[in-house]
Parts: sequence; C-alpha cells; structure tokens
Amino acid sequence: MLVESYIGVFDSGVGGLAVVRELKNRLPREAIMYIADSRFFPYGTKPREQVISRATALVEFLEAHGARMVVVACNTASSAVFPDIQHCVDVPVLGMISAGVKSAQLATRNRRVAVLSTPGTARSHGYLRAMGLLDPTVEMIELQSQELVNLVEAGSIEGQDVADYAADVLKPVQEFGADTLVLGCTHFPFLNSLMEGILGPAVKIVDPSKELAYEVGLVLEKCRLTTGAGQQDRFFTTGDPGDFLDKARLFLGDYVSAVEVADV
Repeated sequence: MLVESYIGVFDSGVGGLAVVRELKNRLPREAIMYIADSRFFPYGTKPREQVISRATALVEFLEAHGARMVVVACNTASSAVFPDIQHCVDVPVLGMISAGVKSAQLATRNRRVAVLSTPGTARSHGYLRAMGLLDPTVEMIELQSQELVNLVEAGSIEGQDVADYAADVLKPVQEFGADTLVLGCTHFPFLNSLMEGILGPAVKIVDPSKELAYEVGLVLEKCRLTTGAGQQDRFFTTGDPGDFLDKARLFLGDYVSAVEVADV
C-alpha cells in the first residue's frame, strides 16, 4: 500500500501559491499539500503571539496529514516562528526570510537593498537581522504595505488605481538608491510585472520563492525524502472553499481543481 506523502505548504491566503508555482517548476514530481488560513487572513496585522499559534497549528496539521517537510510560505509567519517551530514537529521546516536575503545578497551590485513586506514582517526586522548576519556590508530599508497584500488577496492586480498606489509605495526604493527589491510577502510576486514597469530595469526584483524552491530540493535530497510517487496535489482552506478556488484559478489557472476545508 502506497503511503501518501507531501511537501506541506501554508500561508494566510493565496500568496503562498507563488511558492507552490516555483516548487512545481523545480520539483514537478513532488506532491504538494497546501493550506490557506483564509479564516485568519491577514497575518500581517495580527499580534505576533496569534501568528505563532496559527502557524504552529498549521504545521502540525500538515505533518499529521502526510507532510514529510513543511514550507512556511509566509514572511510574517517565518519572521515569528523560527527557529522555535522546528522543535514542535519531527519534519524539516523551511521559511522565506533566509531565502530572501540570500537572493538579495547575490543580486545587489551597489549593496543597497529594499524589502517590501507586511507590517508584521517589518516590525520584526527579520530581514534586517538576517542580512546583518549574512553580509553586514549590505544596506537595507524596510517598506510595508498591507493594502497591496489585500488587493492581491481580493484578486485586484490590474488597473490604474492599483498601479498608482503601488508607485507611491515604491517611491522610497529609488529615493534610497536601491538596485534590488525583495518581495517580502508571498502575495507580491503576482504584482511582479506591475512593479517592474514602475521601477524599470535599474532595479532587480527578487522573489524569495525561487531560492526557497531550490533549498527545498536540497533538503529533500539530503534527507532522502524524495519519493517521485506522483500522487495528486491537495489544497485546503480554513475559510470558504469556493472563494479560495476562484482566487487560486485566477493566479494558477485550472491547476487547482478542488479545495477541501481544514478544521484547524
């Protein structure tokens, strides 16, 4: 009998689907189990203690349902739960921030980097601390916008109003002279084209999801967790499954065919 096993992934909403997209691009034979904590969206404005509580419950849910490793596809949760979360479960757990600073450090040429995140991630200064440990010569500024996260979650990623608002949020990137922008929220890759148009070719936009997918592959291989079994991916939400399915299809098309409810 085949025992189902997955790469578990979670976020507060649809943003983590950007991570799923990169995981499937790099590891197409690996099965994904994704859970959107839609009932508690957004994490970016929640108290740190509540984010830790929700993240811990979701990691435990994924492990109990066959996840052989878990990806915290949320920068706010990543900034709150590491390194303590690894002591709560018996499977490897990876987060966003380490991947983001590694990518930014490699991308920047003038050693000036901007990070756009949620208020919760910015308050934690997780990116600043991580970059300080990795490469103290890199200067970094933290920007935040919960409204851009909310727009993506609502599926509003086009239109002049969105473009004007994003341009206002991104003004400090060029004022600071940054040549690299880290998308410090997994909702933001769905605005990548819009931001490229605003910032122009002088600013490299870094999506930590790409580095994280690479790191997931390394951990799977090192821990001999790859199966290649090819079972069907599963998607859960703690909110309305129909609403999440509509949003998921907006970003990933028919790849998401069904959504289950998770009582977490």
